[in-house]
Amino acid sequence: VPKEAKFICLQVRDSAYLDRHGEIREGDWSYHNYRDGDIDKYVLAAEELARRGYYVFRMGINVLKPLKSSNPKVIDYANLKIRSDFMDIYLAAKCAFCIVGNAGFEAITRIFRRPIVYVDYVPLGMFVTDSSRHISTSKKHFIRDENRFMTFKEIFESGVDAFWLSSKYEAVGIDLVESTPEEIAAVVLEMKERLQGTWKT
Repeated sequence: VPKEAKFICLQVRDSAYLDRHGEIREGDWSYHNYRDGDIDKYVLAAEELARRGYYVFRMGINVLKPLKSSNPKVIDYANLKIRSDFMDIYLAAKCAFCIVGNAGFEAITRIFRRPIVYVDYVPLGMFVTDSSRHISTSKKHFIRDENRFMTFKEIFESGVDAFWLSSKYEAVGIDLVESTPEEIAAVVLEMKERLQGTWKT
């Protein structure tokens, strides 16, 4: 990566880390699964950024599957032997912005005041709204029995906006539906344009 190149950190939560390291606390970590995402759905966004001159570092450790891209600017850093804790901090501190779901890595980028795109963040009531440099999307809430998506109003009035456990969504028959690759690419490119001052609402 050239010294002056702009780069993005991409971190998509999955269950692999806690499945491996959670045994320390001997717990069932599946209650976190509602926060998980599929890295395959982020390839389009990563490649769109690469086409616009950015490098993209897929962050993480003990991930479920690789980031599949043939673009040399899209780097599956989470699966490289050179990955280190220090480099994780460095990349988070120096990135142009970070793309993240509901996972701990975003705390590092917040410490260094980097802009963040929160993708598919749930629960909705915990949206990060303390900075104009952050933008967010949420997973869609699908009611199985009624075969339809909930409105924002319904999510808040029903209390679903404060569900922190996978079992709670299951108990009321709600499936959390991830954004499509096109939707993820759209919000990521919106952040790029916002930072460049070219975004038009």
